[in-house]
Amino acid sequence: MTTIRDRLSLAYTRRIVKTPAGRAFILRQLAEAEANGEAAVFDRVLCFVDDAKLQRMIAKHQEDEVRHARLFTEAAARQGVPDEPVPAELRLIDRLDREAGGLLDRRVEEAKDIMEIYLMLQVIEERGITQFRLLGRAFREVDPQTADVIDAVARDEERHLKYCHAIAPRYAPGPETLAATLTHLRTLEARVFADQMHLSTEYAMDHGYFSGGPVEKALFRGLVRLTRRSGELPYTPYATAPRADAVALAA
Repeated sequence: MTTIRDRLSLAYTRRIVKTPAGRAFILRQLAEAEANGEAAVFDRVLCFVDDAKLQRMIAKHQEDEVRHARLFTEAAARQGVPDEPVPAELRLIDRLDREAGGLLDRRVEEAKDIMEIYLMLQVIEERGITQFRLLGRAFREVDPQTADVIDAVARDEERHLKYCHAIAPRYAPGPETLAATLTHLRTLEARVFADQMHLSTEYAMDHGYFSGGPVEKALFRGLVRLTRRSGELPYTPYATAPRADAVALAA
């Protein structure tokens, strides 16, 4: 179901992707998120996991993330604008990892570590799928080639979610710990994402990536600030459909 927040996000994104610079701005953030320190996480987990089937899942997950980063980097380059690094304050995964106590840098010493790491990856995938659905629609109107890339990556992320559902419960001390940890990480992720929406909006406005006029800029800035002050967290649909998620986790 499409929410008011989703409709506002889509309207905002459509105004960003109207220009090559705006499209590149979004694509560089996607590439940075896919290329973030997850590769080392997979290596550490692989050293602990001894189940051949799960090892194949982990290796494929790692391979996909590297490929996704390349695809988004190539899509950004096709926009024909100068390459610019993603500012540190807009690096969502870095911020989330810090708030989670450095989960993605943690040494894997026991089964519970794998559960926590894969639940962290799960909430990242849940957000990715949710955002890719909106981004694919916005890009489809101006850059169908990149929209195809986004849609393909989203399908991969849906498969990755199944990997998380298979691996996290396998290494959980029990269902109660699994559920409590997932709830905690989803709330943490939603809070970080809300902050990032505010920062990204301000950055896009200040750097000319938003194609709307002064009135529209003021409107969208005001709406983002209003939703932030409301305290309502932007949970993904996965976090607000616990029954469906419970079935997935048990599968």
